[in-house]
Amino acid sequence: MNWGKLKDDVWLVRICGAGVACFIACYAVAIALYPGGTWWDPEAEGHSLTRNFLCDLMQTEALNGVPAPVGSPLARFGMFAMLVGLVAFYVQVAKFESPVSRAGRIAQGAGLVACVLGLAVPIVTSGLWRLGHIIAVVAAFLPSLIATIAALVVCLRAPGVSWLIRAAGIVTLGAGAVDGFAYLFFYASPVLGLVPESMETRMMITASLPLFQRVATAGIVAWATLVSLHTLWAMRRE
Repeated sequence: MNWGKLKDDVWLVRICGAGVACFIACYAVAIALYPGGTWWDPEAEGHSLTRNFLCDLMQTEALNGVPAPVGSPLARFGMFAMLVGLVAFYVQVAKFESPVSRAGRIAQGAGLVACVLGLAVPIVTSGLWRLGHIIAVVAAFLPSLIATIAALVVCLRAPGVSWLIRAAGIVTLGAGAVDGFAYLFFYASPVLGLVPESMETRMMITASLPLFQRVATAGIVAWATLVSLHTLWAMRRE
């Protein structure tokens, strides 16, 4: 990619829009082709929006043991495309304030770091190296959280930003933060001796992870789309 093009609003919209569209298309097909299985029920048939993680679709072998020769590469490519699109998304948000504010610069910088680190997630899948996958997810989550907070700050105070954009940002941050910290707690609690004694509590935490991930994903897809539409609208008004 020619990173110099990220200074051009037209290219920002094109890159962000292409990344989001590719992600949706690839994951729609990967979901339709997913053989089946979840971490709680390996024998489950097909894909579950509330039980399967996005990362499940990236594995070359589904959780029920059946190969996924088409869905797996599509899901990985879709994630790569989304991460590239999110770089353009954070730049667009930063440009809501002129000159670019400190929050805007943080959103751009932390967002770029998060997207670069996030590239390891579809490369190092759970089926390939589970510990490495967990590390990749956690490493990408922390700068992503910072970038999302900073981007939301810009959206909340920048003039002319619609309530839809702000609402999408709030949903993304809320669901993403809950999912990320629950994920951290789930994998760190055994090491720290913080495992809840109640089986119901443990099941509630684990069952919430895929659900909050889907809400956060829907939020960032909507947020990125609305921001690009806002940029297009601003360009037409000039």
